[in-house]
Amino acid sequence: MTTIDAILPDWIRRQASLGPNVEIAGDPQENDAFWYLLTMCCPLMFESYAIILHPFWIESNESSEFKPVSWPDFFNLYNKQFTLGTANQVQEEIRKEILKEGWPSDIRYPAEGDCENSQLIFVRDTIIQNLGDQVVNYYYCVLKTQTWEHEVFYKGQLSELERLWGKSEVRDNPTAIYPDTQEWCLVTDYDLSFTYVGGPKHLIGSLTNNVGLDIYELIPRFMESV
Repeated sequence: MTTIDAILPDWIRRQASLGPNVEIAGDPQENDAFWYLLTMCCPLMFESYAIILHPFWIESNESSEFKPVSWPDFFNLYNKQFTLGTANQVQEEIRKEILKEGWPSDIRYPAEGDCENSQLIFVRDTIIQNLGDQVVNYYYCVLKTQTWEHEVFYKGQLSELERLWGKSEVRDNPTAIYPDTQEWCLVTDYDLSFTYVGGPKHLIGSLTNNVGLDIYELIPRFMESV
């Protein structure tokens, strides 16, 4: 794992860089918001796409520790039905409902801009199983660096992912991970509580064939307008 002097390549720059993503402000409460946000955050060049929903967190009565809770399970607590097409809108409705009574200390919302370690490890392992261990670029936007002065890039094997967690120059997990082959990419926008993955269909199928990790296949619906 080494630090490199680099810039985002053209094929992923608009989606992964911090500036252009102000476009996603549009209307995050519209139905199918995940499809719209995909066009802003992930290059539209892959066979298939997946969305990783970062978990909610609820304090356990037994241990006083916060435990991750999937979106469907969290929705169920508020008698809401989970469907992917309306999930972003419904979670905003739940948020407003909670705020009416004052925010409880035992609930935390999904992390924005930071894919959970367990989810990221699962994606990493699935990519290695399907495509082999690869040399990839790990990109951190300026807001995920300690100095907030410039972007940070690392290059290393996918199997070295955990080594990033000890780096003093950066915070949390990368904004984007991608190989130079452009075979796939992972992007976590700084303002969003979910992560996008684009890649070959068999890879996305393997990612979404899981239990409890809140990873779902997406079918882009705005291809013609972008």
